[in-house]
Amino acid sequence: MGKQFELNAAEFPTFLYDQGDRIGLLKRILKALGSPDQKFKIIHICGTNGKGSTAMMITAILKQMGHRVGLFTSPYIGEIYNGIQIDFKNIPSRIFEEKISVIEKLLRTAAFANVKVSEFEAQFLISMLYFAEQRVDYVVLECGLGGELDATNAVATTMYSIFTKIRLDHVGILGNNITEIATTKSKIIRNHNVTITAQNQSLEALKVLENEAVSKQAVFLNADRVTITTSQQSKHSKQVHYRALLGHSEQSGTFRFGLAGTYQLENLATVLTWFFDFVKRTSFQQRLDDILAHSLAELVVPGRFETVQQKPKIILDGGHNPDAISAFVETVQKLYPDAPKLIVNGFLKDKSYEIAVQKLLTLKNSSFIITKPENQQRELSPVKLADVYQKYTNRQFPEFTSPVKAIKQAIMTASPTTVILVVGSFYLLNPIRTYLLSRSEHNGN
Repeated sequence: MGKQFELNAAEFPTFLYDQGDRIGLLKRILKALGSPDQKFKIIHICGTNGKGSTAMMITAILKQMGHRVGLFTSPYIGEIYNGIQIDFKNIPSRIFEEKISVIEKLLRTAAFANVKVSEFEAQFLISMLYFAEQRVDYVVLECGLGGELDATNAVATTMYSIFTKIRLDHVGILGNNITEIATTKSKIIRNHNVTITAQNQSLEALKVLENEAVSKQAVFLNADRVTITTSQQSKHSKQVHYRALLGHSEQSGTFRFGLAGTYQLENLATVLTWFFDFVKRTSFQQRLDDILAHSLAELVVPGRFETVQQKPKIILDGGHNPDAISAFVETVQKLYPDAPKLIVNGFLKDKSYEIAVQKLLTLKNSSFIITKPENQQRELSPVKLADVYQKYTNRQFPEFTSPVKAIKQAIMTASPTTVILVVGSFYLLNPIRTYLLSRSEHNGN
């Protein structure tokens, strides 16, 4: 793979979301690059929680169906190349750097007069160039902040707009309430595409999405018409039984599903809604349950209730807002109700971290180690987070300014039966995950 490439902050600022007409600029850049976004069909995924898992499940299914699939995810887990993949293989560092050079050269021309694009915008442009060059059939495109002003919304057309649950997040940037946030996100819907919403979408968000779909003459599908029941085979594998009502017809079946989080069943219902519509539109003939089993039984979604070590057991989950923490707590209570739990936790300061802490404290037989994400602009200091824990427990938990030192302490103090759970921002998970995986490779595990 070569060395890790860092985007130059002088060339690619971190955040330009509110600096003028970003989508208009990106559309101009894409056109100047030869409209790479029009060389494949796009499945666009937006929402608050569950985007990454939904994107990876759809990618796995398309790949199992024999298609060549581009995947763009944000935030990426691990190194920067992980965010741009074809058939789950990272973009090579050499090609990544080549595409950066192409973009930089274009922006220096008279037509663009050294205009700046952000890191995320650059990554999006790189992905479009790479996917077009590699002639993928489909691209699964995950929004960043999501919606009208998101870089990914510069694409010309999409086959699907898929919405996971929409909740309060990035308040003030996307909007101040669910209706405003859903309105911002709904602007990814394209004329005459297929728009899908997750189960149990709030009534405010559902109304906005449905109205936008009607205005764009898009087909509107609700995953509420999929019913899923499960029988547990192990802590990390279950048998899924589904029934889907599709217009006047019905689809039902059974397959093995490998994602552990209980919240993944809601994401799965969204994926199944997409899958059965996609199969109908593409006249696919193979046995559907076989496709689902072969693509989803062994799928691992990095950072989503991901087991990265067995002794002691260490699980990573990117629950970074109250709704995601609620889903995390529900999964832990179901899978590890009585086990001693040691939770390594850190949040960004612009999240509703006090509510999240209150939810984490409902986990019985738990202790905590407090640290901070690796994001200088947005990190919440361990001292401030520790104050919140003390407020509700009257206890002082260990604090570390380094996530890696925090996980080392957790491993050192864990008993053989302890489950170590790392939960919070992906900026917390990334350094810990990188450390644990390199440690595992070094030990030959």
